[in-house]
Amino acid sequence: MTRNLHLLAIGNDGISGLTNAYTELSGQIDQLTAVADARTSSKLAGLKSKMEDFTANVTLVGQVKAGKSALTNILAGDPGLLPSDVNPWTSVVTTLNINTRAPAGTKSKFTFFDQEEWDNLMVGGGRLGELASRAGAEDEMEDIQHQIAMMKEKSEDRLGKHFDLILGQSHQYDYYDADLIERYVCLGDEDDPESVDAKVGRFADVTKSAELFLDLPEYPVSLKLCDTPGVNDTFMVREQITLRALRGSEVCIVVLAAHQALSTMDMALMRIIAQFENRQVILFVNRVDELEDPVAQIPEIRERVLETLKQSGVDPKTDVIFGSAKWAEAAMTGDTAQLSSDSRASLNKMHMATAVGSVSDPVNTIWELSGMPSLLKAMNERITDGSGARLLERTRRSARNLGKQIRATSVARQLSDTGSVERDFEGRSPVQVMDDLRADYEVKIAKITAGLREKLVQRMRNAEANFVKRATDSLIAHLEQYGEQGTWQYDPTGLRMLQKAAYFSFARNMRSQVGAIYGQATADLEGIYQGLLGNHLGEFSIESPAVPRVPPPLGIGRTIALDLQSTWWRRWWQKRKGYEAFAADYARLISSEASSISADIEENQVAAVLDNIRTGLGDFLQEHQETLLEIAKMGGEAPAKDSAIAAKLLSEQSKEALLGDILKGLGSEAA
Repeated sequence: MTRNLHLLAIGNDGISGLTNAYTELSGQIDQLTAVADARTSSKLAGLKSKMEDFTANVTLVGQVKAGKSALTNILAGDPGLLPSDVNPWTSVVTTLNINTRAPAGTKSKFTFFDQEEWDNLMVGGGRLGELASRAGAEDEMEDIQHQIAMMKEKSEDRLGKHFDLILGQSHQYDYYDADLIERYVCLGDEDDPESVDAKVGRFADVTKSAELFLDLPEYPVSLKLCDTPGVNDTFMVREQITLRALRGSEVCIVVLAAHQALSTMDMALMRIIAQFENRQVILFVNRVDELEDPVAQIPEIRERVLETLKQSGVDPKTDVIFGSAKWAEAAMTGDTAQLSSDSRASLNKMHMATAVGSVSDPVNTIWELSGMPSLLKAMNERITDGSGARLLERTRRSARNLGKQIRATSVARQLSDTGSVERDFEGRSPVQVMDDLRADYEVKIAKITAGLREKLVQRMRNAEANFVKRATDSLIAHLEQYGEQGTWQYDPTGLRMLQKAAYFSFARNMRSQVGAIYGQATADLEGIYQGLLGNHLGEFSIESPAVPRVPPPLGIGRTIALDLQSTWWRRWWQKRKGYEAFAADYARLISSEASSISADIEENQVAAVLDNIRTGLGDFLQEHQETLLEIAKMGGEAPAKDSAIAAKLLSEQSKEALLGDILKGLGSEAA
């Protein structure tokens, strides 16, 4: 039973600045709403709604049996919620939605593979089958097909006539508990058939994802905690699902076991986290309670971890936090009796060496030594500096622009009462001007996005050609020196580095070119405001939309055939005779693998960025077009009577003065 949920709030200092800024901005939006018309009020309400719905995505990845699920349970304030000994064959990613808006009456939801996904696994062997086929590893393909047949047979035995009906569906419940969760995500021990009964793991083979919905007021913002069971499953289904989860993640917590550290970490995992920005990654070395002498061993492990990170292309400045989910559970439940004598001995050694906490306050002392306060603080700081800060800036910018539109509309209303709205567009109507502007920028943005895509594709191809040449030259040199005896393999790290450089070049070019075109569109819109209202606006400017963020290129880290283990390559080697056959076949394999990475990056990341570029500008132009056309209509209204004009002008002038104060509060340079 959880007794000390308040411990989860200890790390809130790291995010209090953000929540305070949201509260202040929400109040300023309320002030704007009080002087806005119905259309603008609706847009302002949308801005508030986006802030209220802000959810930070945090994903946990790591070694099998490192304690990811146990750590997730602590973060969820419910030790024992998720089975912490999930068999590594399970391909289920479990998301804990904390303080989010859940579907009515839903506390848990389990989604199954659809027919196409299942067919891809059954017929082609999934991602692993795709790689085996590309590498020409027929023997491995036979093994994969055999394992798949056994898996399908077992699933059909469990589900019977419901098997075909369940694909593509989901099950929703108004509750969750350990038994329900195990039914969908836990296979038990595959080496012990007796451990799998009619309830445990009944749907596990066909479950793609699990979602739970929790309320935890100890967290000041909404969170999506995504627990991934690992990336080294038999058919590499889980690697694909984990990559999908990580693509939308702001923070990646890599969980390692202290007794394993990085010495046996999956290379697939290293390749994935190497693609993240440094600030997005936190390494949590769990299970320090299992170390005989944590005080002496932790510095040694830290040094080894940092060296491994450096060798794997991960920034060694990445935060490395040591702790114990077991100790955290003891603090949260207030039950230290659950700790083994060895664990308590390690805890006492840590306490004596660090002088953290006091004997009179054992709960907070154990919590501090568990590493959880450091983890929560690091997590909250990254949320604040990342997606939280981006949303805050976008919302402020939009609020300022809406405030400027309210002000322009107020000035136009004053001018319409005196019949002095201007129309300086060289004979064109405001409608024509806006239509021409939108059409012009649709062409410009299409040209820019097409150019960005084309340049990226070309650089990716150049990277591929460069790597193929170096690899085949190295292969031929090996053959000339050693002949066809033995085996040879070329590290694909160089290919990934070249592709990453191409992607970052795309990101730089995108920010520069799109920022410029957004700025031009903004200046043109300001010209239309001036054309309608002339010098009556005074000092007036609007702000460009934010340039879309380019996410890290996670697809570059996925496993390719060149990463597969040496047994594949011995067989590949043995099937080729003659230098030309070696070189030609190897070049074809590299090209095929490199193209698959490029296609993944283009389809899953670049396409979304380019779409966001178009949508961002389109929405920006649409919003201002509505305001400008409303102002233009005011110019056609008949002036009101003198007494009505005086009263109305006084009202609008008061509104304009109030708007100036609000805009100053929002940080507008030209209130």
